[in-house]
Amino acid sequence: MFCRNCGKELIGTPEICPNCGARPMSGTSFCPNCGAQTTPLTEICMKCGARIKEAIVKHYPIGIEIECPEKLSRLTTFFRYFMAIPHYICLYGIGIAAAVVVFISWWAILFTARYPKWAFDFVSGYLRWYTRVGGYSLLLTDKYPPFSLH
Repeated sequence: MFCRNCGKELIGTPEICPNCGARPMSGTSFCPNCGAQTTPLTEICMKCGARIKEAIVKHYPIGIEIECPEKLSRLTTFFRYFMAIPHYICLYGIGIAAAVVVFISWWAILFTARYPKWAFDFVSGYLRWYTRVGGYSLLLTDKYPPFSLH
């Protein structure tokens, strides 16, 4: 595997590239399969033919990357939905607050043409937390999500 940010070959599947400090799959300059240099709009590597990424996904302001896990724990999979219940209880209450914040933000944007920073941080934090819990509940990861908006 090669880092998509700096193009250096990686040993194993590290979370952070030891050469450049970026997430190995977050860059757009190098093919993760062969390490050949590409452009940001490249969808297929010209050297090895590997599919790099959809061009529209690279330029959209919201993105999500999910890697297929090699092996999942049978024990945590069995208790997964029970373990997610406390998260969904918290998210229900925070979701109500997020709806109120979005309503207030709508008025703020309407009159000031700016999204208040505190509101943006709260709503985006809620969305991050909800997405982490959803991924955990849908068996996309074994990592238990933190009780956090960050």
